Amino acid sequence: MAGKDLTLLDDDNCFACGSYNPIGLKLKFKLDPENGTAVSETVIADHFNGWKGTVHGGIITTLLDETMVYACTSSGWFTVTGTIEVKFHKPVPTGKMLVITGRIEENRGRSILTSGTLELNGKVLASAKATLIPMNYAENSLDIISERLVN
Repeated sequence: MAGKDLTLLDDDNCFACGSYNPIGLKLKFKLDPENGTAVSETVIADHFNGWKGTVHGGIITTLLDETMVYACTSSGWFTVTGTIEVKFHKPVPTGKMLVITGRIEENRGRSILTSGTLELNGKVLASAKATLIPMNYAENSLDIISERLVN
């Protein structure tokens, strides 16, 4: 997929971060452009269970993926996921405050290598690595996504 072949349109209906999605996660982020990181804190409700009281693996993957994407956005890049590898270290409970962190590991130009962790009380419950494909660059990326940032 060539980066210039796709125009990304944001209708604010993203399952992970869109405010218009009635069943979405509505994630908000704290970004650090200097370090290429994004952090989101969230509590996942029971209706996103896999097993009782445990967050579904697809939701865990979504949390990590979105946070790694926002790490890229912190440095101006709007990306799509090329590949993602998730490791599930321990069950992730619903109803608890989770901290998800994404970071840029290396910008290779045509791809950006990222990593992410999902933690509860400082313990890593899941981690991921992804290759993200830059689609658009905007100097004012933080202005564009300002409604999705933690004040």
